[in-house]
Amino acid sequence: MLELSRVLPIFCQFGVGAVLGLIGIRAGVAGGYLNLQLSHHRQMVWVLIGGYAALLALSCAFTFWLPFAGGEAAP
Repeated sequence: MLELSRVLPIFCQFGVGAVLGLIGIRAGVAGGYLNLQLSHHRQMVWVLIGGYAALLALSCAFTFWLPFAGGEAAP
């Protein structure tokens, strides 16, 4: 079982980051800075979402999977 001290930072960083990112994208669309009818604006939003997902996956890998992979420790 993982300790809460290892899981809570991921929830805080990526949870708050997702909320702030969505607020920023929504504000950009509402303010006219982003026009999702244009392909390069849609592509930019998808790159932001993909980068977020990639960093979340990397963080989860280093927290949940990689510390327990590899078998025994070296002598």
